[in-house]
Amino acid sequence: MARDFLLEIGTEELPSSACHVVLDQLPDRVRSLFAAVEVDIGPEAVKVLVSPRRIAVLVKDVPESQTAREVAQRGPAVESAFDGSGNPTPAALGFAKAKKTTPDQLQVREDLASGRSFVYYVSTSEAKATAEVLPDVCLRLVRDMYFPKNMRWGYALRFSRPMRWLVALFGSEVVPFEVAGVVSGRQSRGHRWLGQAVDVGQPGEYIDALRGAFVMVDQVEREAFIRAEIARLAEPAGLHTVDPMNKMAEVLHLVEWPTVLEGSFREDHLRLPPEVLIIAMQSHQRYFPLLDAEGALSNRFIFVMNGDPHHAATIRAGNERVLEGRIEDAEFSFDKDVATGIEEMARNLDRVVFHDKIGTMREKADRLVALTAWLADAEGVTGEARQRALEAARLAKADQVSVMVREFADLEGTMGMTYAAMEGFPAEVAQAVREQFLPDAAEGALPQTLPGSLLATAEKVDNIIAAFACAEPPTGSKDPYGLRRAAMGMVNIALAQEFGYRLRPLAEFAYTALGGHSHLVPQPDVVDQALEFVLERLAKALTDQGVSRETVDAVLPTSDGFLDLRARALALDEARRAVWFDDLVVVYTRPSNLAKKLPPDQAGPVDASLFGPPVEAELHDQWKQAAARAGEAVEEGRYLDAMQALAGIRPTVDRYFDEVLVMAEEDAVRINRLRLLASVAGTVRQLAWLEKLPG
Repeated sequence: MARDFLLEIGTEELPSSACHVVLDQLPDRVRSLFAAVEVDIGPEAVKVLVSPRRIAVLVKDVPESQTAREVAQRGPAVESAFDGSGNPTPAALGFAKAKKTTPDQLQVREDLASGRSFVYYVSTSEAKATAEVLPDVCLRLVRDMYFPKNMRWGYALRFSRPMRWLVALFGSEVVPFEVAGVVSGRQSRGHRWLGQAVDVGQPGEYIDALRGAFVMVDQVEREAFIRAEIARLAEPAGLHTVDPMNKMAEVLHLVEWPTVLEGSFREDHLRLPPEVLIIAMQSHQRYFPLLDAEGALSNRFIFVMNGDPHHAATIRAGNERVLEGRIEDAEFSFDKDVATGIEEMARNLDRVVFHDKIGTMREKADRLVALTAWLADAEGVTGEARQRALEAARLAKADQVSVMVREFADLEGTMGMTYAAMEGFPAEVAQAVREQFLPDAAEGALPQTLPGSLLATAEKVDNIIAAFACAEPPTGSKDPYGLRRAAMGMVNIALAQEFGYRLRPLAEFAYTALGGHSHLVPQPDVVDQALEFVLERLAKALTDQGVSRETVDAVLPTSDGFLDLRARALALDEARRAVWFDDLVVVYTRPSNLAKKLPPDQAGPVDASLFGPPVEAELHDQWKQAAARAGEAVEEGRYLDAMQALAGIRPTVDRYFDEVLVMAEEDAVRINRLRLLASVAGTVRQLAWLEKLPG
């Protein structure tokens, strides 16, 4: 027999962010709590429903009782428990007495971990009725729920918003429990204005019962309804919505009984850049702009309301009035910026502070020009492309002093692009100004132009080095400057554009460009920390592409170029599947294990005059030849060939260890032999740190 379970937590209106956290984390939490009390539920039994004023958990087919489980308690080892005749010893008798049983009831079982046999007392756990354990499950679900931001409510509970009611049902029976003075029952509440209180008979009736009280409690159903209504309004006019700021994810959790309406604004406002109008509609109002079949913005928009549909006309007029005011403000700001001009804006950048430790936006722009030039030189970018990249870097931050960006921060870069295009700068220059911020999300679009790719890289490395230099790197839980995204952007741009620059000299140049302020973290620390931080993003990118993490870890210390490291990682990944790879491992591990005994102050060149057995000279000569072939292959990016060349000396390495006593009594001979082994291992280590691979 089984019954369904329902827990509904009624609250004041939850923020959208809290709703998303609940949907991400609560299903696993519910499953783990049921497992902890030994009540078995199906893997797909849990359904979490979230709307602005409630968090609900529905669990299908919950068994009536816990599952009885075998409990095996280990006693003494068999050899201690029984004598040579098989009779129980005092150890077995004492263990049996402690467990209130007799020795003949004990079982002998092998412990797989140790391979030894022990006596066990085996019993079956008591299976309690599920109804007995559910109150504690409900209490822990409510009490331990995680939110990024909490309120302390009733001095006893931290929760996202104050709790107003609790519904807890196991089948048709109420699960009794209390949290912060709120007692569970079966009465839920409908829509704040449209619905009434509603009694839920049993969990299976919950969704329909709430729908009757004007609450569409299932977020999947709510989203499907909203999208269908948007299509119903837009498609007959040949229009479709865009949602660049992903407002659907927010709107979905702001309404319990959605009504989708269409509004409009004056057609003459379309003289503004489309991005301005879209931001005005989305940034605060959460509207969905409408585009025609050619992608041109129309003067119509869609919005979703949570109020009484009978007042739709009044609500529509109010939304149109608010948007009209925002657009008129945007027009005033836009016209003022156009009158100022982008060149004048660029000249006024010294009025805007970038960071109190490293100066103004003007200094930031100067660094971007220098960094873009460095990158262009490193990549061999010359002529028109180089000039356009430098021009974009000079104008990159001009819109930071614009009225539009002060009013709509999301438009930085976009307004710079718009003003540059209006003043006749080449299209690539204008586009690069916008592309400096790309990618602007984890899977966001990359810059499409070469100037934009150079400028975006310069922007990101400057931000990363500046943050580390100001002792403000990301922490495990905080990344206020979006540096992880910036580092991943550097990686993805370099891989897409096949930029071969080296990261260490770029980071050193970026630090120097900061101007040598005395209060900054010293350059070596900044560069080392920043390289480790950025290369960790490369490691993630390569593992996402299917390269094993241990392979990536083995090559990361060997280079500081994104493309170079990718080539090394792919070569090592392929080498690990080759028949000769074990030879390479031996060529590295046998010499490196002994080479660790070479004192650091004794490192130096090998002296051939100290060789003894002929195999010493043979190994020395073969190593030099293989190292030369490997070096040529590395110069040409043929890392697989380089590894195979070194693997080829394995027979001589084996003979060396068979015929040579490395740790000779004579100091000079011993040091010379250790130097030779260190040289062999070091050559392999220039390709990969094989000790980082699993044995």
